[in-house]
Amino acid sequence: MDSNYWTGRVSRRTALRGTGVGLVGLAAAALIGCGGKKADTGPTTGEANRLQDATKGGAAGKAETGGTPVPKDQVRVKPGLYEGPAPASAAERNPKANAKYGGTLKMRYLDPPRMDLSRTLSCTIFMTQSLVSNKLTREKLGALAHPFNVEIEPDLAEKWESPDKGQTWIFSLHKGVKTHNVAPLMGREFNSEDVAQTIKLYLAGSQKDVFSDITKTETPDKYTVKVTLNAPKNDFPKEVGAWSYIYVKELIDNEQLRQEKAMGTGPFIQKEWTKKQRSVFTKNPDYFENGLPYVDQVELYVQDDANAARAGFKTDNYFDYGAPDKKTFADTFAENNDDMVGTTYPISRGANVNGWQYQMKNPIFKDERIRRALSLAFDRKDFDLANNGGDNQNPEGPFSQSPMPWPFMFDKYPTAKINGPWYVFDPAKASQMMQAAGYTAAKPLTLEMMSWYNKNQFSGIVIPSINNNLKEVKITWKEIDNPTHVTLMSDRNFKETIGFLWGPAGYSMDQWLTPFYHSKGSLNYGSIDDKDLDALLAKQRAETNPEAQKEVWNQINTLIHDKVYQAWWPVALGRTAWHNYFLNYRPHGLVGTVPCYAGGQLRSVWLDEGQNPGRPNG
Repeated sequence: MDSNYWTGRVSRRTALRGTGVGLVGLAAAALIGCGGKKADTGPTTGEANRLQDATKGGAAGKAETGGTPVPKDQVRVKPGLYEGPAPASAAERNPKANAKYGGTLKMRYLDPPRMDLSRTLSCTIFMTQSLVSNKLTREKLGALAHPFNVEIEPDLAEKWESPDKGQTWIFSLHKGVKTHNVAPLMGREFNSEDVAQTIKLYLAGSQKDVFSDITKTETPDKYTVKVTLNAPKNDFPKEVGAWSYIYVKELIDNEQLRQEKAMGTGPFIQKEWTKKQRSVFTKNPDYFENGLPYVDQVELYVQDDANAARAGFKTDNYFDYGAPDKKTFADTFAENNDDMVGTTYPISRGANVNGWQYQMKNPIFKDERIRRALSLAFDRKDFDLANNGGDNQNPEGPFSQSPMPWPFMFDKYPTAKINGPWYVFDPAKASQMMQAAGYTAAKPLTLEMMSWYNKNQFSGIVIPSINNNLKEVKITWKEIDNPTHVTLMSDRNFKETIGFLWGPAGYSMDQWLTPFYHSKGSLNYGSIDDKDLDALLAKQRAETNPEAQKEVWNQINTLIHDKVYQAWWPVALGRTAWHNYFLNYRPHGLVGTVPCYAGGQLRSVWLDEGQNPGRPNG
């Protein structure tokens, strides 16, 4: 997701964390030195607990029909800071009557290492594919979508059905869908063979777990795809709508071209990809969804400097912004209060980049005492105060977001209680465990932790904190760039620890679990091989009773926290802003924002007329 991992910054005061004085203690000392009063020790209950009730709401408005455009003063959302989803404007409730054509979108994105999702499941590639390709089904996004849960709608498949309660699925494709009019596709008609070949491609790569239950794929005609599974799976149409952009045969047959070029059936055509700088996409005049897209061009820029991202939003060089904390959000609104819409909302997805993982092929990390000790030495309460402004503060401790989305399991935003005993701060116990494993302050365990995601948090808070609190370990930091990070992950080529990366949201619980944790999972980057976990994963897949399945999920939740194959930390609330001339755009609590995973909605956003940097004559 956007904001917290690529625009976050760590202040000098935060970077001092781990020098023997906690962040709050440093603040108090600074005030006392200036003759001030003792600082407040921070909130006991964070914003996340208060705002969790927002997840009970539905869509931010209801769709309307009719052929009459609304008055100009009802087109845009009123500027302001909203708790929970920003309500849809009257124009956004009826795009067909109110949307305007033309203009150029200017957004940020992450530098892609390549264009092949079958090799690397990452938002860096996902963003580009969301503009140039389509899936069989897709998530509803935009001003009228449910802001926290996913609802599926047709994409390349106009309908789907199962004649036998979920074991066979028949997808009926839209007729007359043209590929991009670029070489080697040249505008040929998309057909069922493209789907069948894409399934084969993913089965050999990063998405084999989505399709591994398929025993047979058939194409009765060029507009029909029939898949037979080894057992009923009602979530199958939902799961293929999460990650699985459909490639065309020409790219499937040409692996090198698939790395370098993005093309397909989507609303935009890739015009430029300059690595480490930007991508440009132009409107596909032959796009199959009538009337879409609205804008003429999309420009995506690589910009991971927090100050530059904020300045770019202020100068309208970027139309959206993700703030790392509450104060920055408020300050940014003060700079843009004439047209900024800002929403604060709980993140409802599972973990993404908020933590690190171990390479379990490394003999050192087969000793669970080491994994547990490092977790015990990390003060997550102080981290939440330093990095998130105390969003997750709670008498039971701040919740560290794990891979299992909390709304799938709990009615309320959780606390640290569900993270288990290795998520409390207990450096004394951590020291005992490291000594029992054979390490001392004189002869500590030395290891390297590397990441691109959350690089400031790792180098400024996490590593200094653990090193200071646990003398039996000495962690060194290595910053890597984003393409290197995702390649090391997808190739399982890191030797010790790395900032973990879950990637796009799954739309079923199994999609969050099996690919990443099963010993044969396609996204098991840390090489986890746990027979008990494999058995539980198989059990939850086979269970059809919802309550019984939820009990298995609870067992999985306990096990993955107990084993500490990864270590997670609390995440900040989502704080996303956009200029209100940018219409029908919304962040999504589970799916993400435009830089990561929610780019598909750019097919249906538009730019208002009038003063507007997206329109040359605005």
